[in-house]
Amino acid sequence: MKLFISVLIAILWVLIRTLSCSGQSHSLLGICHKDVNCQALETLWQGQSPKVTGWLEHTFGESCECADRFLKASGPKIIRVHLMNGPCMRNKRCGRYEAFWGYTAASANRAVHIDDSRLNKRFNRILERFKRRIEGKDVTCYVSPCLECDLNAKARKILLERVGRAVPQCMLVDNPHRQRCIPEYTCEGHGVNPVLSAPCIVDLDGIDGRAVDVKTWIAKYKHCDLQFYWESWMNCIQLLGKQFVDPRRRGCDIPPLTIKRAKERLCQSSSQSSDTCSR
Repeated sequence: MKLFISVLIAILWVLIRTLSCSGQSHSLLGICHKDVNCQALETLWQGQSPKVTGWLEHTFGESCECADRFLKASGPKIIRVHLMNGPCMRNKRCGRYEAFWGYTAASANRAVHIDDSRLNKRFNRILERFKRRIEGKDVTCYVSPCLECDLNAKARKILLERVGRAVPQCMLVDNPHRQRCIPEYTCEGHGVNPVLSAPCIVDLDGIDGRAVDVKTWIAKYKHCDLQFYWESWMNCIQLLGKQFVDPRRRGCDIPPLTIKRAKERLCQSSSQSSDTCSR
């Protein structure tokens, strides 16, 4: 009987992965910013089936109207969500509101093992809010505890297990920075040339898609569950190379024409139908 149940679980896991392989979408990490024009963003997945997007919880704002609107939309949906902002710790740019504020990689690794640490308390609040956000929603979800994470494998695994207990319906994603992924999880890599084996997610995050041969990049990572196209405005950055501005203080009212052109660039390079691209 135990063998039968194990085989059944394995079959269901394969089916879930098969159904969730969706191709390409846009990496809207800043979708939770208060200035985002949700109606304009919705044109990105108009005509898509399933609808796909991804964001960073908490960093750009705690309420997330655009994400909530996406989750309430009709039809099948897939999301990829990061819960904490790893780069802000590495770059020493965390706002006081961030889970990693005041930590280094070494002190954060230790804090993960302390139940009542400030890091754990903040992470738990972010995780609980995300859990409520997707509660009762018909969505396939991939969740990473930490965007481009500098924590070591032992600390990342503790966080991944905590996420798994909170949202068991979601697939767990490990997104380390310059480290190997933990084998039993979906591995996410960023940029134009990460080394990835299935199951995986690839994201251009940090490399503006307007300077990339996107069609070749997509073909290279066709074995990944999800492929996310990125432009700087998706992090509410209007021009790359400008002085750093706290994510919550950036202007993020993106012109509809900018969004339309981003959809066209991805559509011209992807497997999406010409009918979907023209909407």
